[in-house]
Amino acid sequence: MTAPTLTALGERLRDRTGPLAPDDPAYGYAHAHLSQALNLMIDQVGAVFDPDGDVPPGAPLLDPALCPDFALPWLAQIVGVQLPAGLPASDWRELIAQLGRYHTGTPAALASAAAFALTGTKTVYFRERYGGDAYVVEIVTLSSETPDPAAVLALLLAQKPGGIVLDYHQVSGWDYDAMTAAGGTYTTLQTHYATYNDLRDNTRTG
Repeated sequence: MTAPTLTALGERLRDRTGPLAPDDPAYGYAHAHLSQALNLMIDQVGAVFDPDGDVPPGAPLLDPALCPDFALPWLAQIVGVQLPAGLPASDWRELIAQLGRYHTGTPAALASAAAFALTGTKTVYFRERYGGDAYVVEIVTLSSETPDPAAVLALLLAQKPGGIVLDYHQVSGWDYDAMTAAGGTYTTLQTHYATYNDLRDNTRTG
């Protein structure tokens, strides 16, 4: 086991109790790890109630930009955001900032959540009252921008309001509603797309 990275308090405790473990390296730095572990909670309390700079005590707990990584899940639950596992702390901060409070469950929040698992232009087609049902929402992403559909679905479900049915899928280029909104009629579209595959993939040729 390698030597741990010690905080100031962990280093202080190790130095003061060093005579108890003169051969610590031979035992995988067990004494150093214990010194750091015993001070972890004290360091966390200090990060919240004795922050660096001109930050008031306790303020980091309510600011996603200042909140320590370990406290982000707590802040997220306060503002009504579910944090998907596996994302870095920087993405967690952005999710809390974008989706918290009055944004939860809105089309913008759902699109922002899905974007964390998309690439490219991060295109998201969103339609409420899908199929004439007031409780069904359709969300469509592009296959070329969706490396992991399951990850997108998990992000969407974490932000979806209760009682709303989500119809999520991917398309190769664009879907019918987006196509007709952009091009009007098939006659108009024929002047811009040489083949059906060009039309399907939204690759303009004219």
